[in-house]
Amino acid sequence: MEQQIEKTQVIILGGGITGLSAALYLAQQKVDFILIEKHKGTSINPRARTIDIRTMELFRGLGINEDLREGGKALAPAWGIIRGNNMLEALQNPVGKITPAQLMEAQKEFKSFAERSPETVCRCTQDISEAIIYETAKEQGSDLRFYHQVLSFVQHENEVEVLVENRITGGQYTIKADYMIAADGANSMVRKQLDIPVSGNGSWTDLLNIYFEADLEHLVKGREFSQFLIDTPEITGFLLAINNKDKWAFHLRYYPEKGETITDYPEEKLVATLRHILGIPDQKISILQVLPWQLTVIIASEMRINNIFLAGDAAHTMTPYAGKGANSGVQDVQNLAWKIAAVLKHGAGDALLDTYPVERQPVGAYYAMLSGELADKNGLINSVLMVEKAKDLIGLPNYGYYSSAVQRKANLPFSYFIGEPGTRVPHLWLDESHTGSSLDWIRGQFVMIVNNSEGWQDECDKVEQELDINIQLVTLNDENIVNEWKELTHTTHAEALLIRPDDFVAAKLVSGDLLEVMQSILNM
Repeated sequence: MEQQIEKTQVIILGGGITGLSAALYLAQQKVDFILIEKHKGTSINPRARTIDIRTMELFRGLGINEDLREGGKALAPAWGIIRGNNMLEALQNPVGKITPAQLMEAQKEFKSFAERSPETVCRCTQDISEAIIYETAKEQGSDLRFYHQVLSFVQHENEVEVLVENRITGGQYTIKADYMIAADGANSMVRKQLDIPVSGNGSWTDLLNIYFEADLEHLVKGREFSQFLIDTPEITGFLLAINNKDKWAFHLRYYPEKGETITDYPEEKLVATLRHILGIPDQKISILQVLPWQLTVIIASEMRINNIFLAGDAAHTMTPYAGKGANSGVQDVQNLAWKIAAVLKHGAGDALLDTYPVERQPVGAYYAMLSGELADKNGLINSVLMVEKAKDLIGLPNYGYYSSAVQRKANLPFSYFIGEPGTRVPHLWLDESHTGSSLDWIRGQFVMIVNNSEGWQDECDKVEQELDINIQLVTLNDENIVNEWKELTHTTHAEALLIRPDDFVAAKLVSGDLLEVMQSILNM
């Protein structure tokens, strides 16, 4: 029987939060794609619990930020870290608890720093966030093929050929795509098959992720916490709040190096251990899932091999302690999607795609290394260092991009949130009710923000005529907004900011050279 062959522009390998986000961003750019995921559905394990400020800005641009806040509202009050011999004792006498107020006190500029975004950190577990993103993609008509598995792939000069098995029917078929995004996780089959060298600490410290049900709402209400840490001769690990009611996760240190396996922890032993940790000998407990995992920091030396791109954990595997694994993956694919679209639809040069690893891997590598530093030898979070790094951990994009897709003097240090090329466009509230932000102008398209209307529309029209790229012109007419924007961005009456579809400033320019700047940025 002749094997079925399908063609698409991009194949996404992996249906976790990174792959599903890639689907949304490619759809926003009107790029055809097929997503392949070997599991039957999205994650049933809560795993990642925090969506940082930058990622919430991205989800705001997709219109799902409030859905995620609603999905995570049960977890929202869970902040701070407590320690003790059991949870009940620690709740009654929360010595050493780190509260949000203490975090803000530790970072004097924390409040003003956070005000540089229209968004705030969102607590939402990954089982909920993935389901929301999945449903959004399905509503848009995306081709999401769960319970299908990539068996093999091969790169040709101008395409990637992938052999896929339908795990329901057992049938096999081939997909040919211009590009592949490998969002296939920390144990990435693609990264390994491509034999991409990696650096980092590797894997150390084994834990069991015990996801369980126990009705503790009456105990924690009004005394919510994010983590309870226990480190005794008998038990080392940390308890995570999931919904502040009946869902919890305990990460138990165990020792494969001493011959232990998961079979040494039958359900009755785990229940007894959890009762001891909670300090409630007769607590009713139901084990939902037990997963072994290791603290791991792996940084791929390459994020692009010809027509294949690594994203998220496949490119930079990190511990959960910086809260950046899922966030970095979402930000990776948002950076990549518009560049793929520019090459496929507008004839941008192939070198534009090389700016993806140049821009994203330094950010991913930084957070991966920081995540390792935040873990002590027994797998508990270093809460002192967490406070010191609070400004980085909330997720404001206090980083910049040096690449050919940005027009700036490469060796100058960045100043953030003032409209410098290579940094995220500044946030400015556009109304007294604080509902509209300058970030809302972007939403996946090129935007020119101009302080006056003289000649700019003609420049944008010329770009559309020559390059078939629409640039949305934002002319500031309100005198108060104009003055605030000029003060914020240090721009003159004649200057304008060109913003890329990923919200980053491409160039500061004056009338007359927009076409040339666009050609330079797109490597045409």
